[in-house]
Amino acid sequence: MMYLESHPFYPCTQAEKRAIRKEVGIKDGIFQEDIDAILDWFYKEPHLADAVIDRDYVENMLVSTRCSREKCKRKIDNFYRYRSYAPELIQTRIEQLSNPDYDPWSFYRQAAIPKLFNGKRISVFQLTDPNPSNFDSEVALRNTIMLGDLRLKYDYMLGDIWIMDLLNATIGHVLRVNLALMQKFTHIVQDGIGWKLYEVHIVNASSFSQHFVNLFKPFVKPKIMERIRFHANMEELREFIPKQYLPKDFGGDQPSLDEFKELYRTEMQKPLSKDHLIKCCQQVSNEQKRNSDVYNEDFIMGSFKKLDID
Repeated sequence: MMYLESHPFYPCTQAEKRAIRKEVGIKDGIFQEDIDAILDWFYKEPHLADAVIDRDYVENMLVSTRCSREKCKRKIDNFYRYRSYAPELIQTRIEQLSNPDYDPWSFYRQAAIPKLFNGKRISVFQLTDPNPSNFDSEVALRNTIMLGDLRLKYDYMLGDIWIMDLLNATIGHVLRVNLALMQKFTHIVQDGIGWKLYEVHIVNASSFSQHFVNLFKPFVKPKIMERIRFHANMEELREFIPKQYLPKDFGGDQPSLDEFKELYRTEMQKPLSKDHLIKCCQQVSNEQKRNSDVYNEDFIMGSFKKLDID
């Protein structure tokens, strides 16, 4: 039985991988047939045939859909389509990855906790700069998609748990969010990648926190909104997430977010990460070649609902 290549950001033991495969009902012989069938379908689709795809990515998508070929095909199709509509979030990484001095986490921190929590990957986001003028939502969204591309090849888990620290967040930050890019990002993550999001924890929550959450309402499914929990402090968070799965900044045992930042900056310049991230720029469809079910970008990215931050 073969497993995906490992990555320093996303370690997973062989025992954890076996447990995850058992949980989603994977049978190795049939599973390899599933991957072959998906790849055969992919290369027969005119709008996808020239794009890049590999078995690791297909395996990850099959795991997330619990081995449903048809669900997997829909997600892959969505993933490539929505990425083709967001070149500013995908193609612009090439220039940044070519600059070894570029700091993609200058105003915030984000990290995936290496230790799986009941088969789930915990991702932590913390806004570190209280000055809204230094906040750039395009940078944060692009970084998250890049890390997602690495996860789609190297990670192995049942789904996600997100933790967001809003201690330094203000209305000024919210007003600087590019809503058009937020919608494109949400389509890629929610309709394309589609990992199950089990929990969302908002830490250092205040009266402002609901305004922040309202930013996502026009774009995400209602069931995701129902999974959001607000915590006034780190102590409340640790009632739900044990300290061995939290960074030092959160009173946990994992490395600090600054330590994660340095690890990420270093590793993303190494061939294992950098070469793959540049290759992933070719994970886009050619919508001009789509046989049927033609989508209009202006319709998909259409008018926004009124953003309620009152």
